[in-house]
Amino acid sequence: MRLWKEKKTVREIIHTTMKSFSKTILNFVLQMSAMLRISGIIFIIFIIKINPVFSQGTLTGFVVDDEFGEPLEKAVVTIPGTLISVLTDQQGKYVLKLVGGDYFMEVNYPGYFKKQYNMSVTDGITTPMFIIKLEAYLTGREMQRRLATFENKRQFPQAIENFSTWQIAEQPGNQDFDQSFKEIPSANLLSFGNGFNDSGIEFRGNEVSQTSYTLNGISLNNPETGQVGSSMLSGLTDWAGQIQISSGQAANLQSQTKPGGLVNVLSFLPHEKSGMEISAIYGNEGFLKTSATVHSGLSKNGMASSIQVSRTSGNGPAQNTSFDQYSLFLNIQKEINHFHTLVLDVNAVLQQHDHNFSDSVGAYNLYGTRYNQDGGTLNKKPMSWSTNFGRSPLISLTHHWQPRVKTHVTTQIYAQFNRSAQQRLNVPPEIILPRDSTGEVIFDKVTDWNKGNSVAEMGANRMPASNGQFINSESSGISTLALIDRENRFGLRSVISHNFSKKLDLSGSFDLEQYQASHFGAIQNLLGADGFTSFSDVNHPEGIPANKFFKSGFYPIYNSEDKIDFSYKSGIQTGGLSLRMNYQTSRFYWFTEGNTSLQNISRTDYFSYLTTDPERKAGSLLPEGHAQTGFRLNFWKYHSIYFRTNYGSYQPLFFTIFPSGNNWKNPGSANKQVLDAEFGYTIFSRKLKIEAITYYSQISNNMMVRYTNLNPGDSYGLINGLAELHQGAELKFSYKLTRNIQINLNGSLGDWTYSKDAKAQIFDSKNQLTSENTLWLKGVRIANAPQLSLFAEAEYRWAHNFYVRLNYYRAEQTYAPFGLYDFKNLTDRSNFIQWQLPSYELLGVSGNYLLKLGKKNQLNFIFGAQNLLDTEFISQSYTNIPEGNPRYTSNQVYYGMGRTWFAGIKYQF
Repeated sequence: MRLWKEKKTVREIIHTTMKSFSKTILNFVLQMSAMLRISGIIFIIFIIKINPVFSQGTLTGFVVDDEFGEPLEKAVVTIPGTLISVLTDQQGKYVLKLVGGDYFMEVNYPGYFKKQYNMSVTDGITTPMFIIKLEAYLTGREMQRRLATFENKRQFPQAIENFSTWQIAEQPGNQDFDQSFKEIPSANLLSFGNGFNDSGIEFRGNEVSQTSYTLNGISLNNPETGQVGSSMLSGLTDWAGQIQISSGQAANLQSQTKPGGLVNVLSFLPHEKSGMEISAIYGNEGFLKTSATVHSGLSKNGMASSIQVSRTSGNGPAQNTSFDQYSLFLNIQKEINHFHTLVLDVNAVLQQHDHNFSDSVGAYNLYGTRYNQDGGTLNKKPMSWSTNFGRSPLISLTHHWQPRVKTHVTTQIYAQFNRSAQQRLNVPPEIILPRDSTGEVIFDKVTDWNKGNSVAEMGANRMPASNGQFINSESSGISTLALIDRENRFGLRSVISHNFSKKLDLSGSFDLEQYQASHFGAIQNLLGADGFTSFSDVNHPEGIPANKFFKSGFYPIYNSEDKIDFSYKSGIQTGGLSLRMNYQTSRFYWFTEGNTSLQNISRTDYFSYLTTDPERKAGSLLPEGHAQTGFRLNFWKYHSIYFRTNYGSYQPLFFTIFPSGNNWKNPGSANKQVLDAEFGYTIFSRKLKIEAITYYSQISNNMMVRYTNLNPGDSYGLINGLAELHQGAELKFSYKLTRNIQINLNGSLGDWTYSKDAKAQIFDSKNQLTSENTLWLKGVRIANAPQLSLFAEAEYRWAHNFYVRLNYYRAEQTYAPFGLYDFKNLTDRSNFIQWQLPSYELLGVSGNYLLKLGKKNQLNFIFGAQNLLDTEFISQSYTNIPEGNPRYTSNQVYYGMGRTWFAGIKYQF
């Protein structure tokens, strides 16, 4: 009986969801109604109902995509020269009430050629227009979708969200790429201190490293860390033309997709007609984004191209987080004949931004929530010791071949050359840095101390070497170092698909990738010292003088002959296969998919081992694979259910295999096992749409590495064999109140916990086990992810070219992570207290106004703001000290972003 009570059923989860939402929804309604009263127009619309005086006729029809047959929601159907206009609903349907007579009608949708019709309406009679097919002015869409496995949201049995061109271009403004998706249920947006694109997104309580990113079918995740660098994230903001996000394991023809979710990005494409776009967006803290895009148009010989250049800069929402980024995008398509097409893509980013790291609650209480400890002044000029430099060129060449009408072969080769450097201040642990009243480091005093001068705040004077000089090293003096990564990736992908009939199709792919990276340290600034000698290379115990520095600037050189602190090379070779079968009828869709891959990893350490030591190079051969299936059943056109299940075995990440900074291998490293299932129910009409989803995910043999919050003498901690249970419910709701007002509501309630106890092994710098702690984790909550969240949005449309969107976001039940010593002195598991971070609410607004200037030219004005009330909130914590504890203010946390705003203009001609 006790086990029955502890195990939650799907029905109980749904019941708890509705009960927990009631208070939050009420709060939202009260706040939103107050905001709506601000607008007199909206108020009038709510209280006045206009009754038609004359008898009217009805004009109905559907607007769909000409190429894919997909309904186009929010297409604008207007009677030019009047204020009569309507939007299509979720099925692409429109209904116009008109007094009998002859009319000229126009249908518009962003990114599509408009269509115009002459028609007659008779009073009291419904006139059907049937299906209106709009043609996109982009070329190469079908080939791009096939390569990237872009799913049909209405058919595929999974929680999928599509973000169209107008959402991507007009709503993010000055937000980071990952911060634009808060409307997705169970999505956790991490800002990591609000540095420029130092962000991540998690789905359903999974880690950031378990979210996959692809651009036109190319995986962007770093094979070592599992994450995407800030350079590529900042580039995606500029290049994205369409985005599809899948929660959970995606059925993508990629052998290396992660089980947490997929962000599938399709870049914008050349237009069939020549044109140009220029845009500028200005925001708070000096934010400025400018871009120019040129489309050549589709020539008679089948060639089309687009090129975009952009620049983004600003001071950053937190202190010492300024940034500067340049990006380039080039797409060239050439149709050789009806069977062969070539596509060349060039993506490049050059950026630098100041990073921010977590600090204590006490420090933020003292200096304010915009405080950043990693900055100061030198010679009266701002200085940051945590600047990140990066450039990420990505080049791909794709060949589309259609040997038969129903057979397509797409082959892609690509190369990526990532270069990055992260500055770090190297300070002996006994030294306290001098700071001013605002918390910024006084680097003038640091340079004085480095030269042997007396600085009271820093303790005893520094003593010179025997030659009278002040020489820094990894363990003495204060220097800024640069941690440099030089990564090269080369890959080959081929996707083959064949339609056996209208009901059955089969597709498969294979991919090969070679990844190699060099990681090493270099000197960036001696801060007044006379030189630097590195003692990290065991092959040179006498030390090696370092004279060549990393030169930071607009275009840094990511190389150094004088390597310090560490130097190793990593190599990862991957080969994989994927296979998928789809079967569909008018009411039923079924798919089954599976993939497998083999990964060969190696690590060569040049500093930690002698050149003759056979352990200087280590490696592993790791298999991986998963299989999934699912179906969707339509009871009638607008009423369906779906079910999907997946089981997979996933390779551990590079740093969990080699956690110690050398070639010592984690003896407990093994593949993670994931079993998940998802059930969804959808029903919608012309005004209402409801989608309810429940999911269950069982994770076993997960691994965790901890490098912080350890005892003196500890180097790192390992937890192998972690077991987790992620289950919950999601609700997506939209309702069209009037012709001009629509309400969207998305919410989620998760139950994300560890499902059994574990053990933590603590090691010193020599990889010797110093302690082993029992962790009573069963029932402990997964950290830093709100398990209850709500997003609501009210969209108001005036005429056919002005939109305003008010949004509300609430996050609750976010928990701090457990510590490796939290259970050490407890006598009972019930004595463990997990700190629940305070809940928070955010209000935002965005809008756009489209002004047409003739047949081809148009102006688009956009504006927006987030966190309108400038709410202070803790978004993440790295320590678990509950409120009421005397050490509470020692918690290491990140505060969320304060109020931001932007306004911009885009001119198309």
